[in-house]
Amino acid sequence: MFEINLLFMAAGLSSRFGGEPKILCNVGPNNETMFEMNMIQMNKYIYPKKIHLICNVKTCDKIMKEVNRVCEKYKIAAEISYNIQETPSFREKPWGTADALASAHKHMDDSFILLNSDDLYGEHTFELISEKCNKARNYIVGFKLGNTLINEEKANRGFISMDESNHINMIHETLNIEKSNYTENELNSQYVSVNLFLLQPEVLGKISELMDYWMIKIGRNIYCEAMLPTFINSLLYSKSLELDLLMTDAKWCGVTFKEDIPLVKSILSSLPLPPSSTIDLKKST
Repeated sequence: MFEINLLFMAAGLSSRFGGEPKILCNVGPNNETMFEMNMIQMNKYIYPKKIHLICNVKTCDKIMKEVNRVCEKYKIAAEISYNIQETPSFREKPWGTADALASAHKHMDDSFILLNSDDLYGEHTFELISEKCNKARNYIVGFKLGNTLINEEKANRGFISMDESNHINMIHETLNIEKSNYTENELNSQYVSVNLFLLQPEVLGKISELMDYWMIKIGRNIYCEAMLPTFINSLLYSKSLELDLLMTDAKWCGVTFKEDIPLVKSILSSLPLPPSSTIDLKKST
């Protein structure tokens, strides 16, 4: 069993989702939440030593109640913790995903898997992480573009550029893309980031330092967002981060709007899911 910490980004305000935390929406075949489905998908391959969540003050209690419920249900003996991503008094929203990571840098003291709380990455992805990853290195998990565009709606994706050694050169954040704009070959050959990483704790410290500088430069701007790909690119450019690519054939699915829930449910219903009585997330001995 691959033992590692988990870090979930769950501080978003979910404004396009009616304000309810997307990590709590019921998407599983038996109405499992997004968090529970993530734990089910990784149960054969990943044993979480620590589960840490970045939350906002409004929804933290609800989220942590569900995390504790799931961990009790599946007898997960991991340390459970959280921190709050603060929103400046002059803004309606927090600074963004890079700031969320920076806010957690004092809480992670070992290598960890970074996950979006409103995404599901597929069982095979966690199998690959357990088999192919060296816990002392940094990885980005790349998904085939076509496997991340589950409908015809517009989406934002981080296009991954790499060298011959599978080291990442840059993540090109591309906005409002549509599946119909790409050939079948492009959909199957272009790998993209959906914010699934395996990282060392010192990366959070470096992002925190960049964030401090960025906030001084930006000042009291109410519109700018500190997006994680921008900060990752800065570390790559300065040679402060070496990032390997782990390629997965799994299908990604996520929730942005409430209208996405039936589609995610239909995708998950078509996948084999063991009954609750057969799932054992207890540490192997």
